[in-house]
Amino acid sequence: MSLRKKWFTLVQIAYDLVMKLNPRKLAAHAVIQDERGRVLLLRSRYADRWMLPGGGLDRRENLDAAVLRECREELGVEVAVDGLTGIYYHAHNSAYVAVFRVRLVSGEVRLSHEHSEFRWLEPEELPDRTRPMVEDALRYEGQPILRTFG
Repeated sequence: MSLRKKWFTLVQIAYDLVMKLNPRKLAAHAVIQDERGRVLLLRSRYADRWMLPGGGLDRRENLDAAVLRECREELGVEVAVDGLTGIYYHAHNSAYVAVFRVRLVSGEVRLSHEHSEFRWLEPEELPDRTRPMVEDALRYEGQPILRTFG
């Protein structure tokens, strides 16, 4: 990779990291399953961990618009929202996360510069911090769950 390309990648990652420090601390994330029931997770470059697709809301953006935009930006796909499955308060950083169950409508997964790889995982293989939100989404029957995590 050329020095110029490395520089632009570094600038993009730094910009995204600053944007992730959203002072409103409100995010929207997607639970997407494949035909085998596995859940899509992304490996973040800025946090070096596995997470659901999604991110912070833009100014004056609503939750469902944010999850659609994040899937388009991070995955290069169009999704449809099946439902808001839960709202989670993370006390350790005073942040709220809205989780949606969505389904792929069109496109093949193409990662943005924010993520280094993606995997489809069985629900029981998910990281401990993600599993409760995904399990709530998979059990969703029309009533969102409200939870607090320490």
